[in-house]
Amino acid sequence: MPEEPPSDPELCERIARTLERDPDRPWCVHGLYEALVASGTDPRRDELLIETERAAEALVTKGRARREFISAIGIGVHCEDSVYWTPHAGKTNLAEFGPEYESPAILYRLASHIRCHGL
Repeated sequence: MPEEPPSDPELCERIARTLERDPDRPWCVHGLYEALVASGTDPRRDELLIETERAAEALVTKGRARREFISAIGIGVHCEDSVYWTPHAGKTNLAEFGPEYESPAILYRLASHIRCHGL
């Protein structure tokens, strides 16, 4: 199995700064992508989303971020995401951030990521 290319150090730093800016707000990988990477016209959305996740995971590996996986089904479509936050938040799991991050509220929010791109 080929090794994954290293994550982009600049993107890692931008993600770390974003997580640190508001320690009480966890960020899903899709939100990080939209806030830090998406240009709205780049056709490489999937590739850039993977790079965003790779950079966030590099922060987790280095102990600079925490992560929890979430998964939901909306209208029969399975959606998965990873949610990241700074260790300075003092929280070890997503539910500690309050009711909007507990199940089922977080699952409804995750299912809202599903977008119709036409048939």
